Amino acid sequence: MSKAEALHALYETCKDINLEEANELVVEISDSDEKDFIRKVMDYILQQKQKKAIAEMRF
Repeated sequence: MSKAEALHALYETCKDINLEEANELVVEISDSDEKDFIRKVMDYILQQKQKKAIAEMRF
């Protein structure tokens, strides 16, 4: 698998992660860089969901 394919697969996986699952994972991880990465990814995913909800006027 190429790096581009791996990144695409990671993106697809991250889109489906539940925020509660991500929070539980962050608590379990000891590496601060990894925690920061997960938080940033989940922030991005949440922003995308918010944009979609606003565009669909679901608020």
